[in-house]
Amino acid sequence: MIKILAIGLGLALGASVASAQPKKSPARKAPAHAPRPGDKKPDAKPDAATPDGKPAGTSPNTQDPQPAATPDGKPAGANVPDATTGSMKTDEKAGTKLEKGTGGGTDVSVSDEKEALAAFRQGNELLNNGLFPQAVEKYRSALAHWDHPAIHYNLALALINLDQPLDVYEQLNKAIEYGAEPLEKDKFDHAKEYLKLVEGQLADIEVSCDKIGAKVAVDGKDVFVAPGKYAAKVRVGKHTFFADKQGYNARVTAPFIGPNEKFRIELKLYTAEELTRYRRRWQNTWFPYVVAGSGALVGLIGGAMELSAQSSYKDFDRAIAACNAQTGNNSGCPSGTSLNSMRTSGDTKKVIGYVGYGVAGAAIATGLSLAWLNRRQPYQIRAEDLQNEQDEKPRAVAVVPVLAPDMAGAMVVGKF
Repeated sequence: MIKILAIGLGLALGASVASAQPKKSPARKAPAHAPRPGDKKPDAKPDAATPDGKPAGTSPNTQDPQPAATPDGKPAGANVPDATTGSMKTDEKAGTKLEKGTGGGTDVSVSDEKEALAAFRQGNELLNNGLFPQAVEKYRSALAHWDHPAIHYNLALALINLDQPLDVYEQLNKAIEYGAEPLEKDKFDHAKEYLKLVEGQLADIEVSCDKIGAKVAVDGKDVFVAPGKYAAKVRVGKHTFFADKQGYNARVTAPFIGPNEKFRIELKLYTAEELTRYRRRWQNTWFPYVVAGSGALVGLIGGAMELSAQSSYKDFDRAIAACNAQTGNNSGCPSGTSLNSMRTSGDTKKVIGYVGYGVAGAAIATGLSLAWLNRRQPYQIRAEDLQNEQDEKPRAVAVVPVLAPDMAGAMVVGKF
């Protein structure tokens, strides 16, 4: 009996201990795509291919620099011009082979070809390393030996990064001058896209002048001697137009010229004498002279009163002398006589005379001051006023005057 109880007690203790231990969670199955130990690693899938069949993350090499086109059709390496600075950059690498029989310079000599190839390759290396000024120098050296469209194209890439849109425009047009063959089709397409971008930084101007012998300059650069006309592309912004001839001068800063705008300027030169007119402060030129004349009149009245006062004093002196002669030297003249009134009259006239002098002086000074303020003063009229004097018909364009010491000028401007 005791043996049975011991076995039962042992079984109960064992069951309680087993129930007290934590249960293990069932093992999770590995996801289907997770590699297992010993499994062969799957081949890495390439990134989405670009339109030219290369992985999107790969960078172009020197011999095959064509970046894939972006969804808007622009070269992938070209950045849109900044809205504030208007500058444009590109990450496109230099490449392109130089071959004879394509484009200009087909009759290049062997020595020139060798020199051009050496400078061209050096320029490519400098461009790909971001040394743009040095690359420009090498490309221009190559062009001196071989005028090849591919060199113009790579030169344009360097100039884009130097923010020289005018030179970029010139080089890109030379690069596409002979079609796609000298550049390869993709670069030819890129060149046209770059042209569209750079044209957004340029505007067209046309300046003309009819004054014979006048030298005309745009932004400090002489362009022609009048009469004549000059048309060119310029960067967007403000520009200075200058025309100079002995005795004449016109310097004009045009208002802001926006992208793709056509701005026409006609410089007209006038002498300072032709644009000089005179004006006064008041139309009534007689008023200052009336004031001065009134003062003079008051002064004359004051002078007359002073003369009258002197006459009264003389009468008073004669009366005193006569009285003394009648009564004796020691007795004097009796008081209360008309002698006192004679003296008082002289004093009053004298005071009135002095007051008259003061009023006259103030009036004359005021009149002379008004006359000086109302003197004829020269001023320069607007050139459009002179045009209207010569032609009563309204002008369709604005005429802006330009003034300088002893010189004057004007311009006629219009946007189209």
